[in-house]
Amino acid sequence: MDIAQILQEVNQNILSSGNAALKELSERSEQAKSVSEALLMRVIRDNADTEYGKSLGFGDIHSVEEFKSKVPLSTYDDYAPYIERMVKGERNLITSYPIVRYAVTSGSVDNPKNIPVSEETMGIYERFAGHVSSTVPFNHVTQTQQRPVHGGRILIAAVAHDDTVEDGTSRGAVSSAVYGKLKPLLDYISVVPSSVFFPPPGNINMKYLRLFFGLKEEGLAAMNAPFMTALVDLMHYLEVNWEMLVRDIAAGVVNPSISMPDALRKELQTSLEPDPARAESLRREFERGFDEAIVPRIWPHLEYVGAIGGGGFQAYTEKMRRYTGSIPFYLGTYAASESLMAVATEMERAEYMLLPESGFYEFIPADEDSPTETLNLDELEVGRDYEIVLTNLSGFYRYRIGDVLRVTGYAGQTPKVCFVYRKKQMVSIAGEKTNEASIAWTVGEFEKASGHAIADYSIYADIDATPGRYVLFMEADRHVDIERHAEYRSLIEGKLSVANPSFGSKVRDGVLGAMDIRFVQQETYYLYRDLMVLRGTSENQLKPVRVIDTPGKERFFFALVDAE
Repeated sequence: MDIAQILQEVNQNILSSGNAALKELSERSEQAKSVSEALLMRVIRDNADTEYGKSLGFGDIHSVEEFKSKVPLSTYDDYAPYIERMVKGERNLITSYPIVRYAVTSGSVDNPKNIPVSEETMGIYERFAGHVSSTVPFNHVTQTQQRPVHGGRILIAAVAHDDTVEDGTSRGAVSSAVYGKLKPLLDYISVVPSSVFFPPPGNINMKYLRLFFGLKEEGLAAMNAPFMTALVDLMHYLEVNWEMLVRDIAAGVVNPSISMPDALRKELQTSLEPDPARAESLRREFERGFDEAIVPRIWPHLEYVGAIGGGGFQAYTEKMRRYTGSIPFYLGTYAASESLMAVATEMERAEYMLLPESGFYEFIPADEDSPTETLNLDELEVGRDYEIVLTNLSGFYRYRIGDVLRVTGYAGQTPKVCFVYRKKQMVSIAGEKTNEASIAWTVGEFEKASGHAIADYSIYADIDATPGRYVLFMEADRHVDIERHAEYRSLIEGKLSVANPSFGSKVRDGVLGAMDIRFVQQETYYLYRDLMVLRGTSENQLKPVRVIDTPGKERFFFALVDAE
């Protein structure tokens, strides 16, 4: 069986599983309340004899109301002592379900944590983050273009790199484990060789290798990454380094300046041959420039781009469109290390259907600081924002992830939601509670008024100043004259006062100091992400730096303020 036949068979299996999952989700959406409550009762029953379950009387819980009255709201710190024992081999502490992995959080909010992941949870990730995330785009192409999907290979901007905890259980990003399940098929599905996807230890220039092998494939069918940041960074690297890549494709060599272990270089080089015809075709398109979308010009069969691109990633999604033109986007899932909670069922929409089989959900109105009760999924108002509380399948009960969602509608009894902001990424010096959605809107308004395109931005709470003040860091598309800073500072402060009236009133009353702005050097955020990868952060988990909330971030960004 040749590669094309194997790829066709793999795609058919994914489509079959994905369409079955979508059908099941549609059916369950009509009974989401009963499905969710039944799942909760199963979880409580199955975990009644765990150490945690015994301490809270799980055996005496027979209803949602009893569950809420007996089990307190929780955070990671409530489980940390148990997890410290679990990674050493103890069992039946917070869950009776087999833990097959520990997800390492990205550390974007706090220090990285080990999150237990059960076998059942991994199955949900595989089915929805894997199969459904391919099936929705495939169905879109079939329905809108009245033809079967092209069925070519995919450029996946991700890496599968794991280690283990003390008892031998694997540890790493959940997405790495999903890709690991596909390892026997990756050389048929992915243009990036499996030896790169599952790399040996060492410093490896992944952007170069992904593009080198991706550019060789004229029939590329899709681009995919866990987050849109990875794809934008990939396109940025292409724009800067296309001449080197074209030369290397023509010669059939991996550039000797590119960092990687010698054994990997030798393995990759043995399968390469010169391809001057493809190189010349690429050169013609690159020499025309990047003002016209480059992706459909170099990959004419590319059918979709897939990555999480809503919420805090929205700015990256818009930047990616400069490269892709009218190619449709699939904006993936709403997930955390603790659970895959919702999935997008339509293209181009960062709107997600909650998965009632993935956990039991409760909701706290976003404006309540000290909640006394929570709402169930059938008690929510469309258009309102809620903090989500999760009881998952891996040992967390009434867990406050810290994410705030907006209810955009219902499918049957199932809420449709979009991500709004993270509570711990909120800036609040004097109780003004400025969230990342307010900052994003302010930056967007600044772009419109100033004519500057902002590559990225972060907010810093300067509590050493008297009174405390906000400092907004922005990476602009070109140098900003110092003479304009006062005007731009006033503009941004005014817009943020509209987005968050509490901020505006506190500035006017002198409770907060006047806002400051700092423009950082170009490619600052690009450099920051590369440094995080070099320090061991999985690139599958790199998220935007919206709040400068650690001494390390503070030193980095202040050091790269543009010379004035």
